[in-house]
Amino acid sequence: MGLINSRKLSWIICGLGCLSAIIAMFFLPDIIPTHFTGGVADGFSSKLDIFLCPLLQTVIVFLSGRKKIKYCLTHSRTFFTDIQYNWMVSGLALLILWIEIWLILVSLN
Repeated sequence: MGLINSRKLSWIICGLGCLSAIIAMFFLPDIIPTHFTGGVADGFSSKLDIFLCPLLQTVIVFLSGRKKIKYCLTHSRTFFTDIQYNWMVSGLALLILWIEIWLILVSLN
């Protein structure tokens, strides 16, 4: 249970995001969809933009480890325990990973 309730899980999710972006770079077309309206792609960008998701994950996980930010979220009116805080950060990183994988799959089809 130590891995699941610690910040290591968040960093592992970030690593998976970076790894999936690096692997996908070799298979993605030059232009990928990045915005959808009603299930139809209407915004496109370069395949290098697939690295924005891992970058966002890394920034969130890094900043969430800062003592001042963690203190604000664990000592506010609604207290988070360290385990709840780590689950919240890991869940956010996992959501961004899911979005990244979804964008990769849509781009390949």
